Formats: sequence, structure tokens, C-alpha cells
Amino acid sequence: MAKIALPAMLESLLTVLIAVVDTKMIAVLGDKAISAVSLTTQPKIFVLSVFFALGAALSVFIAVAKGKNNADEAKKYLFSILKLGLAAAVALGAILFVFARPVMEFVSKQKETVALSADFFGIVMGLMVFQVASIILNGALRGLGKTDITLVAAVAFGATDICFNYLLIEGNFGFPRLEVTGNAIATALGSAAALSVSFIAVKQTDFLGFEGFFRHRFFKCPKILSEIKSKAGNIVLENLAMRVGFLLSGVVVSLFPATDTAVYFVGMLLMNLSFACGDGLQSATTAILGQKIGEGDVISAKRRLILFLKAGFVASIILSFLYVFFADNFFGAYFNSAEAVNQGKIAACFVAGITFFQIERIIITAALRAAGEMKLPRQAATVCVAVINPAVSFILAYVLSLGVLGIWQASLLTQILWFTLIVVKGRKCF
Repeated sequence: MAKIALPAMLESLLTVLIAVVDTKMIAVLGDKAISAVSLTTQPKIFVLSVFFALGAALSVFIAVAKGKNNADEAKKYLFSILKLGLAAAVALGAILFVFARPVMEFVSKQKETVALSADFFGIVMGLMVFQVASIILNGALRGLGKTDITLVAAVAFGATDICFNYLLIEGNFGFPRLEVTGNAIATALGSAAALSVSFIAVKQTDFLGFEGFFRHRFFKCPKILSEIKSKAGNIVLENLAMRVGFLLSGVVVSLFPATDTAVYFVGMLLMNLSFACGDGLQSATTAILGQKIGEGDVISAKRRLILFLKAGFVASIILSFLYVFFADNFFGAYFNSAEAVNQGKIAACFVAGITFFQIERIIITAALRAAGEMKLPRQAATVCVAVINPAVSFILAYVLSLGVLGIWQASLLTQILWFTLIVVKGRKCF
């Protein structure tokens, strides 16, 4: 279990740390630049959530096929999802590159940052085909339990991204000073580097590979398409519902001054760190439980789930401790204002309270997916994130005049309710 779980957790944590460093490198351009780039996060992930869903579904399909020792079925799922994903990425990328400005004007109410946000969003989305292909191939590798390779891909992304950030944001070593645009180009180059690692790994694996990829016609595999539509479709709808909620919450946040928004989004880096820890455990849960269920060993799958939940509990305690006791240092690295740092310390306390519910809920959701239950996670996400969180955020932040504090309170309440729904309703599946 540790052989799969530890690299998966390290990969997810590394992804967040890269985002932290990325934000820090942008911070030299000021609060306006931090806010501009941060405000693209939700619309960017809203689009990519479709492909994250395809990758998550592919992990389940590959894990179960591996448990059955059915390589032919695994390849059919891989080829079908990869072709669908690439076609959608090219089409959406072209559209979003052209309409980046209207999209950012819709999701952000900060007029002073819209132009910068649109520049960043247009480049990253226009070149997202590299990231999409990497997401899908990494999903296949996680299904096989090869999380050590996806960790290497994350390292390749981070090294490339940070290197070109250094060269292009401020124009070091004779490179042009491109500022936010340079950050966007570095992100795309990082995705291309990660894709190279994932592609080589899938090509060399005995169970998958790309032999027969161009001959494969997914529309001639109705059973495969039906499974993709049923299982991946539910995860897509779940992710989209979540992103609608996060987008609405982001609109609420964007109504605050740029400094308040910047503090909020830096605080969200901590919440993303908790998510990354849960996401790593989720990858291992999907791979191991999926293979056990594919083998027909449900009892062993239940035992492994309990171990993952215990690991999640320990991780949540450690992370919460770090958030609270090192908040001063963390936010002080981004802001010189004592008021901003104090706001950040309050945010860190809320993230600490959220962490347990977030990590355990992510693990249980992965177990449900491995067992074939896709509707419950979608329904819970829709109710909690797309409806309750933005509504409560607006009421607390504006109707009751609690400001950003109200948004953090809404996040805590949402996570508790979300966790409770998944636990209570999910018991019947195990």
C-alpha cells in the first residue's frame, strides 16, 4: 500500500508546492499580478475538470481491468478516452484562446486585473492539449499503481515551470521580461515536459502501450462507450458541479479589494495542500481497491479502506498543526502588511478545521468510485458545493457583512455537511 500511496501523496503535495512557488515568483510583480493570475484558477480548473474526470474514470477502468488481467479491455478504455480527450482539448483550447477576455470579464469583477487575467488564461487554455494528454495518461498509470512514474512527471513539470518562470517573468539571462505572460508560457512548457514522461512510461508498460492506437475506433465499441458515458459522465458532472460552485464563490471573492482577494487565494494554497494530501491517498485507494474488487476480493478491499482512512486521519492532524503554528511565516513570505498577515492567520485556522473532513471525504469518495458507485459523489457535490457553499458565502459575507471571514465560515460548514452526506449515504456500498 505504501509503495503506491507514498509517491501519490508526494506527487499531489509537490503539485501544490509548485503552485506556492509559482505564486511567490509572481509576487514580485505585486498584489495585482497575484490577484490576476489567481482569479484564472477557477475558470481554468472548471474547463480542466472535464479531463480530470476522464482521468479519474480511466484509473478505475484500468485498475479493475488489471484485477481481471484483461489488457485488451484496458487498452480500449485508454484509447477511447485519450482520443475523446484530445479532440475536446483542441476544440476548447481554440475557443478559449479567442474568447479569453469575455470569460474573465464574466468570472471576475476586478476591472483592474481583467486584462492580465485574460492574457494568462488565453495562453494556458490555448495550449492545454499538453496538460490534457498528461492528465489522461497519468490516470492510466495510477490505475496500474505506477504512482512513482506520475511523481516523476510532476517533478518534470515543476522543474520546467520554475526554470522558465525565472527566465521569463523578470527577463533573466537575456530572456525577454514577459511578466504574467511569461508565467503562462512556463506553465504550458511544464505541461509538455510532464507529458513526455507519461507518454514514454505508458508506451513502455507491458499491460498498456500504444500498439493499435490509430487503428482503434472507439465508436465501434458500444459497451466501452456506454461505461465511459455512465461512469465518467457522472464524474464529469460531479466535477462541473463543484467548479460551478467554486466559480460562484470566486465571483463573491472578486468583489472584495485586490489585497483581500490576494490573501484569500494565498490561504487557498493551504486548502489545496490538504486536498493534495487527500488526492494522493485517493489515487492509491482507487488503484488498490479497484484491483481488489476486480479480483472479487471485497473483504480485502474493505480492510485496505480502513487503513487509508487511518492514514488520512494522521495526515490531517499533522497538516492542521503546521497550518496553525506556521501561519505567520507562511503569509509573511507573501505580504509585508501586518493586516494582511493577520487575515492570513485567521484563514489558516479555518483551513486547519476543514482539513480532516476534506481528506477523509476524498478517500471515501475514491472507494465509492472503485466500487462502481458514481451517482452519490455527484449528488453530494452538487448539493454542497454548487448550491450551499456559494449561497451561504454570499449570505455571511454580504448580507451579514462578515466579509472574507464569512466565506471561510461557509467553506467549513460546507465541508462538514459534504463529509456527513458521503459517510451516511455511502455505508450501503461497503
